[in-house]
Amino acid sequence: MAKKVISSLIWLGTLPLCLYTLLTYLLSYSLVIDHWVAGFIMMTMPYAQVLCFISLVYWLFQRAKRALLPFLVLALGYSFIHRSIAMNSPTSLEKETLGLLSYNVAGMYSNEFEDKKESLAELKKFIMDYSADIKCFQEFYSNSDRKPYRTIDMMAEHYPHYAFIPLKEDIFDKNEKMGLAVFSKYPIIHKEGKQFQNSANGYLLTDIVVREDTIRVINLQLWSMGIRVGKVTGKIRDQDYEDAKREGRGIISSLRKGFIHHRDEMSQINRLIQQSSFPVLVVGDLNETPYGWAYGTIRERLQNAFEEAGNGFGFTLNRSPYFVRIDNQFFSNDWQILQFKTLRTIRYSDHFPLMGEYKLKKHMTAQP
Repeated sequence: MAKKVISSLIWLGTLPLCLYTLLTYLLSYSLVIDHWVAGFIMMTMPYAQVLCFISLVYWLFQRAKRALLPFLVLALGYSFIHRSIAMNSPTSLEKETLGLLSYNVAGMYSNEFEDKKESLAELKKFIMDYSADIKCFQEFYSNSDRKPYRTIDMMAEHYPHYAFIPLKEDIFDKNEKMGLAVFSKYPIIHKEGKQFQNSANGYLLTDIVVREDTIRVINLQLWSMGIRVGKVTGKIRDQDYEDAKREGRGIISSLRKGFIHHRDEMSQINRLIQQSSFPVLVVGDLNETPYGWAYGTIRERLQNAFEEAGNGFGFTLNRSPYFVRIDNQFFSNDWQILQFKTLRTIRYSDHFPLMGEYKLKKHMTAQP
């Protein structure tokens, strides 16, 4: 009798779980709800799918017919699995490919130079020497008064075409800057950038003539939600539960604020994509997982490099929470993605760099 009651309760839990999982699919497919609450719901998709899988296994051994419901729900969400894990074979590189590096360099140790001199030297060597036609950086730091940080001049020696937009200028001296940078081996014929309203982040757009083609590269960093899961786990480990609750409430508040900002910021980025007459590449730090609103809305317009050519889970954060992918490269249908890598051995920042190799499917007409 008790076993029957438990089975009935689990079934009663399976039904709303499956409905909730379907809701996460609906929001991610259609973005029908333009509200920050949708961001919370979409972000929980992988957890809902895991619970559905556990439910599937349970019912297979208890009442196989009931396993059909979670099985169908998981089958409907099969396309979302590619947002979590990719299994692609690299394509051989061809002539006239375009190598694109994107990397959040986290201020380049500008606040801890004395302790990180060697790490800075290694970071500078990497960003200078790593082979790529175009390099996009977030939180790129330069200071003409500090010799180790004359980084724009350093990069310009080998990448004479560059664009830079300083962000958070109110907290820096006139000779020091931190922001978004694009360094190119090819001429930049147009550039524009903007710091998002009430935000420390923004975007940098560059139109670049590559051989006989013109392309558009958008380097961006969306609002940072400032989530530090390590603080919560540390408080729990120290049995400081009141502070842990406060930290937890702070995370929820940061997520709510972040989803609101991301909606407004992505509306600007989407306009830049839609207005482009050139093949588009969008790279940068979304500060959001692949199940969030920002990722979903850009995924409606562009393909994701990790999904199409990556391997494994592609986690990009080199700090807690480690198991997330918030840095991305996206590309329009004009491109073929040949190879994509998350360079997890490069640990000079709290993010890992991304490297994509692209080829245009057909030549476009370059414009002066």
